[in-house]
Amino acid sequence: MISVSIAINGVTIMARSAVNQAKQNEHGETEYLVDDGSTVWHDPENGPVLLAIQLLETIKEQPKGT
Repeated sequence: MISVSIAINGVTIMARSAVNQAKQNEHGETEYLVDDGSTVWHDPENGPVLLAIQLLETIKEQPKGT
């Protein structure tokens, strides 16, 4: 499992986690099931920072005032 979060002044404002599904595609990428139900494919050779970025990119920010 991997978790990544963004905190401001110690208060988490956004977070995402994913679980490795132990499946690989033909490109050598590993499948991760994200906590929002989406799937992310990641090449382990690219390291965990890129995976964390991919997870953060799945967050849909709410418009201001909602």
